[in-house]
Amino acid sequence: MENNHNGLPWYACDGDSLDVVVSSRARLSRNLANFPFPARFRGDDEARVQTLIFDSFSQIQMNNEKFNFHALDTRTLDESGRRILEERGVLKPLIRHGDKTVVPETGVVMSMDGRSSTAINCGDHLRISYFLNGLAPRDCFDGCYKIDSELQKTLQFAASYDFGFLTASLLDAGSGLKLSARIHVPAAVYSGKLNLITDVVKQCGLKINPAFPMISQGSAAGCFFVIETTNAMKGSEIDQVAEFESACRCIVETERKILNEYADNKKTIVRNSVLRAFSISKFSLLISLREAVDIISDLMVGLKIGLISGIENSMLCGLLYRVQSGHLSYLLESGDFSFENDIRDDMRTKTDRIRALILQEAFEKITMGNV
Repeated sequence: MENNHNGLPWYACDGDSLDVVVSSRARLSRNLANFPFPARFRGDDEARVQTLIFDSFSQIQMNNEKFNFHALDTRTLDESGRRILEERGVLKPLIRHGDKTVVPETGVVMSMDGRSSTAINCGDHLRISYFLNGLAPRDCFDGCYKIDSELQKTLQFAASYDFGFLTASLLDAGSGLKLSARIHVPAAVYSGKLNLITDVVKQCGLKINPAFPMISQGSAAGCFFVIETTNAMKGSEIDQVAEFESACRCIVETERKILNEYADNKKTIVRNSVLRAFSISKFSLLISLREAVDIISDLMVGLKIGLISGIENSMLCGLLYRVQSGHLSYLLESGDFSFENDIRDDMRTKTDRIRALILQEAFEKITMGNV
């Protein structure tokens, strides 16, 4: 479902400025004409909208062999299947109101290579997303635009001359475009200069949040953040993409400069962090998700400054998805693993155990430099 023609999932491929920008995403919000927004659905509106969108994707696939999609009703997903899609940014987390659980969408259509996904009835009738590793907002937008153009051959989207595409949120109206990137800025965090990054974010009208909020515990786990646009009405899509890419490149240059200074001035501290992370991963039997993200972050620093070798940055980025709990739960359910007697009946501990094994296998060819 997620493999590209190189046999790798998109999140494990190489990319531009991968040392700082882990991944990029573009999202286009669209709504069908002659239907209310999902929050105002009546009768069978919800089912009709989903059927129309599913049918449109099936026609794209039938008429153009380069498009290959898989459609599913998300209300039929089991817990591990849903968690995997949430961890990869395809679906939003479930909304809980007391004892009631609300599914924030009704369906999703994904490309077979995993790069594109379209959530249905998720605030808007459909939101087309495209993911790539590294700094690639232009390519992500192009991926969304191609799907959007194909859908418009069979669907009429709600739009007006004054406002552009009409969306449930006023800030998404206009182009309907939202851009985001996951960034890794450990030098800025450890040196106390994160304000240099946040200043760029604010000046460019973006917002910044921890990339792993559920495990951040008051600080961004692994110094990973997500930056994203906040307004789709400022300029054309081309302008929005260019401005976002410019902001990201400024962040890349800032983080690289800070890291060079920090690695020179704090050599012992940096080397200790890298050596400690490698030692924990190599000798631990159990590793929590927070520990795994921090280990990956520290080894990414070691790779950037030449303290370690034998692993690619793209593999480290891919591990951020492979160590997630939903992915590991799926492996445990579908695989045949043998565990020590004292943890055989404890799902959480088994998850920590297999996470440690995955890291050890990924790091087995790492060699340490002069530490």
